[in-house]
Amino acid sequence: MSYRPALDGLRGVAVIAVLGYHLGIPWLHGGWLGVDVFFVLSGFLITSLLLHERHAWGRIDLPGFWLARARRLLPTLVLMLLSVSVVAAVWAPASRRSADAWDIFSAFFYVANWRLLLSDDQYFSSLSMPSPVVHTWSLAIEEQFYLIFPLLLIVLLALAARSRRRHWIVAGALAVLAALSVWRMGALYVPGADPSRVYYGTDTRAFELLIGAVVAVLMGGRAFGDRSRERDLLATGIDRVARWLAGPALLVLVIGFIVLDDASAIPFRGGLAVLCVLTVAPIVAGASRTGSVIQRLLAAEPLRRVGLISYALYVWHWPVIVFLNDGRLHLPAILRGLVELIVSVTLAYLTYRYVERPIRSGGLRALVPRRPRMGRPIAITVVAALTVALVALPRSGVGAAEAHGKGIQVTIPPYQPSSTKYSVSLIGNSIPSSLADAFPAGRFSDLTVSADVSFGCDPFEGQKVIGGQAQPVLSECPGFRKAWQNELRQSPPDVALFTVPQSITSDMKVNGKVLPFGSKSYLQWLSGMLSTMRSDSLAAGSKHFAIGTLSCHRMPGYTEDARHVDDDGRVATINAQVRRWASSTGTRVIDFHTLLCGKGYADTINDTPLYKDTLHYTSESGAVVWGWLAPQLQQIVRKG
Repeated sequence: MSYRPALDGLRGVAVIAVLGYHLGIPWLHGGWLGVDVFFVLSGFLITSLLLHERHAWGRIDLPGFWLARARRLLPTLVLMLLSVSVVAAVWAPASRRSADAWDIFSAFFYVANWRLLLSDDQYFSSLSMPSPVVHTWSLAIEEQFYLIFPLLLIVLLALAARSRRRHWIVAGALAVLAALSVWRMGALYVPGADPSRVYYGTDTRAFELLIGAVVAVLMGGRAFGDRSRERDLLATGIDRVARWLAGPALLVLVIGFIVLDDASAIPFRGGLAVLCVLTVAPIVAGASRTGSVIQRLLAAEPLRRVGLISYALYVWHWPVIVFLNDGRLHLPAILRGLVELIVSVTLAYLTYRYVERPIRSGGLRALVPRRPRMGRPIAITVVAALTVALVALPRSGVGAAEAHGKGIQVTIPPYQPSSTKYSVSLIGNSIPSSLADAFPAGRFSDLTVSADVSFGCDPFEGQKVIGGQAQPVLSECPGFRKAWQNELRQSPPDVALFTVPQSITSDMKVNGKVLPFGSKSYLQWLSGMLSTMRSDSLAAGSKHFAIGTLSCHRMPGYTEDARHVDDDGRVATINAQVRRWASSTGTRVIDFHTLLCGKGYADTINDTPLYKDTLHYTSESGAVVWGWLAPQLQQIVRKG
């Protein structure tokens, strides 16, 4: 297949959109759609490549195809994963390093998308420190396509071998599969809920690659042995229509990059399918042997050069953004973003120039041109180093005791068990869940702990609002708001402890009305929400209700949401209202804020890391907190 510079230009447009979105450029709300352009382009090019091979040699060489894909994709990926492993061993929170190791492992074996789904990762609304390789979910989907699609194509070609309309049969079968994938996305998508399931799923994203494949099949009649005039007219017609539609389609794509933010339901209700169909036009126009204005525009040298390094740039940019966060670079957001961009482009160019391009053209022997025999030992050494790094990463203790603020020292008095046992139920989200997981049962023989919690859900009505947009909630949240009360009824605790969640540090939307943070209406809602939590807990059988104050946090400022959680002024506003409400209702306050933030922010307690990911307690820190908390719970029960 001859080189088409316009297709590299289209890659450049797509990767610029993705980088802009991840760098937080405010007018690129839909930059995440650049990945969809990559998917359609990959489907078109891979199918065209396979059909050309079959036409030229009479068969498709599967081992050769898979080896070529590995040679094209693996070197850059392995280099990035090894680098991330080393940097994570030093800069990642000590208790997160095990998760990072599993994420890197899944990225290497191209199953990152399902790893993220199984670990409940939320692409659009992650608060805690994200995985430095979360972006490899898209590489996983593409590689799964490269593994399965050639087999599917061979089967379809064999089934349609005797038909005079072989390309129509194959294209029709692929179109049906694409339609099923579109239907699957629409069926699984829940409006207002976090769309990560449909965003990460191979089954729900396959249609994007298949749409590109369908068009490649329809234009590749010659590869099916079809020499008819009908085949020529079809290919010529598609080419002509694509060149005519390429300009408007490209304009719609750019508008989508600007206006389709992640809270919109349009992409997941058929919008992505329409977008992918439109993407076909500039792809075909860019690949056409007939020149056009759009082809010349996309072939412009700046775009083409960005497109040449687009794969390496995509692979490198996200770990650079994760590690060079505002906790590392104390710069204004614009300057920090510029540094992240420069570092990403530099790494991408060096990788393209000295790793990707040589191996693609000459194999491992081209890594060291003057000593070609060194190529294979170098590759084996790098893979071995990655294996060692993955084993060592969870055990790395580098920087484990470093604190952004002063460390907390807590003196834990001896605990005197009661003669009778009592129980406590922790109510809230994943933070009290991490505290429940750390409960040292052997130290508190009279205390039983249960957790009525949800990862990513709050037990009360309301949506946080960021930048004027109500944020999506997980599909299970409405059910959780009823389930926690049912759990209390089944095993009524002596104390129901509700810890105020970090999610309410932003504006809130309740009953269709947006309540600006700190406003009179917001504070009234907060008091009303606490009263409802108290009355629901007591009505479900709890003997006592206690309220835990909100702690301070320091998270990398990837989002406005995270910056709200870090805002000590907002935390103080919430806690002041909590204390006023508690005083007026006679509710016992468990003051986590005074314990953990009384002298300012700290991320160690008794010389052990306080948080494993800037939000959740570690098993060690949780045990220390329980030494402070258990006597207070015991006192509540004793006083009645």
